[in-house]
Amino acid sequence: MGGSSAVNYMVYMRGNKADYDGWAEQGNPGWSYSEVLPYFKKAENNRDIESLNKYYHAVGGPLNVERFPYVDNNELMMIQGYRELGLPVTDFNGENQYGTDLAQSTSLNGKRMSVNAAYIKPIRHKRPNLKIINEVYVTKLIINKITKTAMGVEYIKQGIPHTAYASKEVIVSSGPANTPKLLMLSGIGPREQLESLGIPVLVDLRVGYNLQDHVTTDALVLALSNKTSTLVDGPQLLNEIYDYYSQPPHKHGPLSSSVTLNAVAFIKTGLADDDLPDIQIHADGRNVEEFYSDPQTYIASNIFPLSFFNGIAFRPLLLVPKSKGFIMLNYTDPVFGPPLIFPRFFTEQIDVEKLVAGMMFVAKLEDTPAFKQSGASFVRTPIQGCEDFIWGTHEYFTCLLTQYTSTIYHPAGTCKMGPSWDSEAVVDARLRVYGIKKLRVIDSSIMPTILRSNLNAPTIMIAEKAADMIKEDWYYC
Repeated sequence: MGGSSAVNYMVYMRGNKADYDGWAEQGNPGWSYSEVLPYFKKAENNRDIESLNKYYHAVGGPLNVERFPYVDNNELMMIQGYRELGLPVTDFNGENQYGTDLAQSTSLNGKRMSVNAAYIKPIRHKRPNLKIINEVYVTKLIINKITKTAMGVEYIKQGIPHTAYASKEVIVSSGPANTPKLLMLSGIGPREQLESLGIPVLVDLRVGYNLQDHVTTDALVLALSNKTSTLVDGPQLLNEIYDYYSQPPHKHGPLSSSVTLNAVAFIKTGLADDDLPDIQIHADGRNVEEFYSDPQTYIASNIFPLSFFNGIAFRPLLLVPKSKGFIMLNYTDPVFGPPLIFPRFFTEQIDVEKLVAGMMFVAKLEDTPAFKQSGASFVRTPIQGCEDFIWGTHEYFTCLLTQYTSTIYHPAGTCKMGPSWDSEAVVDARLRVYGIKKLRVIDSSIMPTILRSNLNAPTIMIAEKAADMIKEDWYYC
């Protein structure tokens, strides 16, 4: 329960005002920044100093927003280093996104707050009109082929097929990979692909296209000195885990935080078409020796010591990529096979140039007083696969991007929201699927262009706004 919010980095970030105004300018009425801001505030219970700014923030919503109770010295080093490179301290979700600060998180007292914890748990046994069926696999939408009206879904539970019917409308919220998969399995999607798999076409739409993500690399690594390293051995780690779980509801200590990940910066490379941030910098804790001994395995394992580390991997994220990918059904097993994802990173050279510029900016941190005082320095030993290039050059950083391409999993756009004249649009501004009655999509797949932001908070906003649309369409009619 809770989708990606149950496993994500918990960063609370809304995106730039211009992002939403851009959605509206593309022909999506109701999605300008001034129109979506009330839904961010409706969801928010902000417990930090930002809550004093009543225009941008609110208290009393179901989603708790606060900074983690534990702050590591390396986080402070990073913030100070960014400041010494000229970045102002800012509220990323306020008037100006450009700058640096410790990010807020979707957490409460040092514990994760997923949307399940925020929205579902409080009402799960109190709302008679809410029925949750776990461990099911939805295989298809039930659609009347004559009237082209969504009627329900087919699903499998413990190997037994079932159906569920809707009296008003069907809502698909399966995310930017599985939402297009379900639509295509139901005959809603690109004609050429569906016909090649023998799926009758109900509506020919560009489902699965317009895929965007925040591409980065894992391989720009800073080594910490002994005085700032937080690496611990196995027994110490077990003690930390025991201590965390034995604490009262208000948690503290390293495990109550994602540590260096919270020290965030938004910068401008000067290569964008506008004067807006085009790179967001995140950073993860690393065990430097383990990483360099086998970087591919280390990255593939996806088990990073967020709280205990002797190095930091700086991850500049490309906020508005020109490169776009697509998602297709698995042609070997369309129903049960995972969808085929073609991100097509770096098919536009400008994306490489912006990320290299972001890495050049990060490399300057080493020369700041804050980093010099701590003894931190970038590991200049060329990583496997990039030995032919000199560390710090354009060629070396390009090699890192192409050999160690990564993402922090912000896919969006595969069921694009747009006006009827947009040939790529799948849903309209009220998130209704074109050509099918009583069918709505509510997740990050509807984003026409990806946001300058982590996507959890914006997806919650989309759901809050869609809830009002549903009430307007059905409850008040």
